[in-house]
Amino acid sequence: MKCCIIGLGTFGTQLARQLAREGHEIVAVDNNPGHINALKDEIEYLIQADCTDLNAFNEIPVDACDVVILAIGEDFEASLSIAANLQQLGTRRIISRIINPLHGRLLKLLKIDELMIPEAMAAAWLARSLKSPDVLDSLDLGGGYEIVQIAAPRDFVGKSLQEIGLRANYDINLITIAKGRGGAALSSTRQAVQKVLGIPLPGRAFEADDILVLFGLGKDVRRMMRDHGIG
Repeated sequence: MKCCIIGLGTFGTQLARQLAREGHEIVAVDNNPGHINALKDEIEYLIQADCTDLNAFNEIPVDACDVVILAIGEDFEASLSIAANLQQLGTRRIISRIINPLHGRLLKLLKIDELMIPEAMAAAWLARSLKSPDVLDSLDLGGGYEIVQIAAPRDFVGKSLQEIGLRANYDINLITIAKGRGGAALSSTRQAVQKVLGIPLPGRAFEADDILVLFGLGKDVRRMMRDHGIG
């Protein structure tokens, strides 16, 4: 995916780095030369420009990007001005950071509906981590269903999926198995995925460094974790 990130403060810079690590093509834009310089060895396409000026977009290939992310922090007026410019240019998808509810309402008036509050997202992630420290990552799908990533419980090791009976005993589906490679930036307990093994075979024995990607009701996943001494 080709992503344009406008605003390279703390959030925008970390987002650019993370997306680049995941293999996305990044166009990073800021009007502060210091912010540009900080990423010069990590991001190939860096543009110093004031995006409140519509003419600045003559140099920024937003029409070639799958998504433009407005990562601007406290400059409320600049954020709205840039959002209006992007709408005028017919940008296909815009995601914007919001500073407060009024900012969000004004962006919605500009027909920008994909809004985020990074601090709230980080707080929610931390709250989930404190509640279930053995859950490495999770995605709430609604209706109580989740996709959850956990390290293989110790008593799974050497046993097969068939023997464990996740579906029969807990109504949980094992989507895939990944392999970890140490800590990731967000938490010292969270593992980064090194490779994904594909669709698990029923007879494959679990290994100590397996990361399980599970689908089911959150309450069933946590019941399974309690039964096997984690969570």
